[in-house]
Amino acid sequence: MLDTKTVRIGTWDFHVIQLEDKDIYAEYVKKTRYPANLWSSNFAYLWADSQSSKRTILWRIIDGLLVTFAYSYKKTLYLFCLPFGDSTPEKLIDVLLTALNYCLEWNYFNKDAAVVRMINENQLEFLEKDERFFQYFRKTVWSGIERHYDLKLVSELKGKDFENIRNRINKFRRENPDAQISHYQKEDYEELLKLDEKWRNTSGRKYPNIFDGVYYKELLKHHDELEQTTLIMRKGRRIIGMISGGFLHTGQTWGSVVKFEDHIPGLSETLTVEFCRLLRRMFPEAKYINVGSDLGSGGLRDFKLKFRPVLNLKRYQLYLR
Repeated sequence: MLDTKTVRIGTWDFHVIQLEDKDIYAEYVKKTRYPANLWSSNFAYLWADSQSSKRTILWRIIDGLLVTFAYSYKKTLYLFCLPFGDSTPEKLIDVLLTALNYCLEWNYFNKDAAVVRMINENQLEFLEKDERFFQYFRKTVWSGIERHYDLKLVSELKGKDFENIRNRINKFRRENPDAQISHYQKEDYEELLKLDEKWRNTSGRKYPNIFDGVYYKELLKHHDELEQTTLIMRKGRRIIGMISGGFLHTGQTWGSVVKFEDHIPGLSETLTVEFCRLLRRMFPEAKYINVGSDLGSGGLRDFKLKFRPVLNLKRYQLYLR
């Protein structure tokens, strides 16, 4: 270790991701030519996920691009996502080759360990514009489809396509006239941890592939520093639901997490619609909200499809040939 912010792995020095790195990520993401719209590659998630015991998120500038690495508890090194910055497909592939070949060397030439953890369909199309992609890389399909809603459509709920959601929201409002929505305050933190525990023991049992224990807590604990936006639904003094996310430096928005008490019809729909309306007011230039992947779960997939996502992106992992 060089210091708490820098680590040497082999012959390379890496920056350990810090909250103050938010601005440099914003700078490079804004310059990125490919659709930098992968749910798990925005700064808030990268930093929050790095607080787990499973991996440390690192970054390094290579040929003018910001490259995000992960160093796992098994001491393997890989790329967490595609490099950010102003780059043609040709330059992006050059930097990927440099970074992945270093990972390969560090990982004792295990090609399965030298991987780009995840890219989505939009990003793959950008890379494939350079014919060398097929020469140097192989791809594998990753589980789940990444869903992006149209903020305007979900906010307005017009037409037959949204009839079910309108009915569910109306039912929620009729049956819960005392329910009130408000913005998250730091004093809500402990109660939201209890809501998370309750969700895991009820609704969360339906979604065993959701692993948000670490980043849920970190996103709330460092809410303001990570520029999160969070709505709380209360029924009397009790918090019965929450939804969080915010603006991305791609110019779009994301939904980071939703938690709610089970057996309250229309609660999750109401939270989602109110959140989209808030984001649309706060960021009128944004068109989409990225709500992440359904991870192949039937119930979660069906719920997200009710909101008529306008982008449904397959996810992939990339390996060296």
